Amino acid sequence: MPLDQRVLADFRRRLREAVENDREAWAASRRLVASDAAAETLQRLHAAVAGSSLDRGIREELLRVLALAGRDGLQAISQEGLRELTGLNPTKAVRNLCLLLGVGAGAVDAGAVSSLAQEKVEAAVRGKDNPFDVLLETDVASLVDCGAGDLTFEETVVEQYLSPLERAGRVFILHAFDRLDPQEPFGAFVQADRDRLQRLRRHPSPALRFQYDGHRDMFDLASWRRDCARYTIAVCNSPSTPTFAYEPSRLGDDAIRAHLRQTKGEFRRLKSKGREVLEVLHGGERLTFPPWKFDVYGPLALLDLLSRKGKLAILSAVDMEVFREVLSQLLPEDTARPQGVFFTESNARQFFGSVYGQLLQLGIGQKMILAKVRQDIPRVLDDDGKRGDTYGFRYVEIRRGAMFPGVPAGRTAYLFDQMKLEAAPWFLTLVPAQ
Repeated sequence: MPLDQRVLADFRRRLREAVENDREAWAASRRLVASDAAAETLQRLHAAVAGSSLDRGIREELLRVLALAGRDGLQAISQEGLRELTGLNPTKAVRNLCLLLGVGAGAVDAGAVSSLAQEKVEAAVRGKDNPFDVLLETDVASLVDCGAGDLTFEETVVEQYLSPLERAGRVFILHAFDRLDPQEPFGAFVQADRDRLQRLRRHPSPALRFQYDGHRDMFDLASWRRDCARYTIAVCNSPSTPTFAYEPSRLGDDAIRAHLRQTKGEFRRLKSKGREVLEVLHGGERLTFPPWKFDVYGPLALLDLLSRKGKLAILSAVDMEVFREVLSQLLPEDTARPQGVFFTESNARQFFGSVYGQLLQLGIGQKMILAKVRQDIPRVLDDDGKRGDTYGFRYVEIRRGAMFPGVPAGRTAYLFDQMKLEAAPWFLTLVPAQ
């Protein structure tokens, strides 16, 4: 269907105004189309378009044109296709689009890594009610959210920390990504809210360095190479079930799949309306999810990633099923990791010992520091030759509950109070040993 000419004219006007309103950013945008940066710029621009509030017809045409770029950069783009949309040659069109959608101006500085030693990170969070306050104490305020959902957490953390950082003459590096593509027709509860995304991308403060990547798997390690080598904080809000609820190295893939069929229902991947989905037959209903919904990585993969990417790691709104699996990998006793056993409320004490009983005694808001923490956790992610190495955490604090005064939270945390049948979740603060 041809594009509405009035909509197209308005789109071109907005492209012109993006340049006229910020000539300095326009001049700086030349680096985004340099030969060594163009391919990455186009990947980020594609993600920005997908999550934008542009007219649907224009958005779809832009995605079609940009999808041709691949690794070949500007040379692979249809010049006529982009010119018909923007009225500009490809180079200028890409630069204007970057300004309009906030690509580039808020890019993460890959060299910005805090020099704060791990013992000082521990000192900054030990005995404190809000571990995110370390952002105000470290020399580099950077945070990455692995699985950002609808960006409630991002908006909250910006509201809370950007102003004091800006007053101190510092910047706030905030990187969020999610495996869902904002275009996919799954619930707004679990994917980026477009209005919220645009507010963050167009935030007026020059102190905010915000970047969002949709349609990105957190375990695609190659994609991390363009980001900060290590953030001050790496957070995962509401680590998903079953993705992190079962440890493959302990249970085995076949047993996990059989368990999922028993507890969730029969499932299969299929094509629906031209896209791949996971269909689950549950309680007589056919439910559809993203095709990777039942891909199980386990807690070892999550802990490995967060310990590499954050000087401080935070897990919030962790449900009981995921919590038991994470706890089993943090306790030093081998008996906490029995082969082939699925943890339940009835057998957890048998394997976790007195620590589990003490944790269950915690009231909402109360916390406990693990006296002994495993120091030979295996690295399971195959990157930089580290697979097979071991590591540990020097400090692990566990708090009961989802919401705490002054502590930023994701949307799931806000909903836990309404989940009357769910046990209270957990909040973990972890400082890697190195």
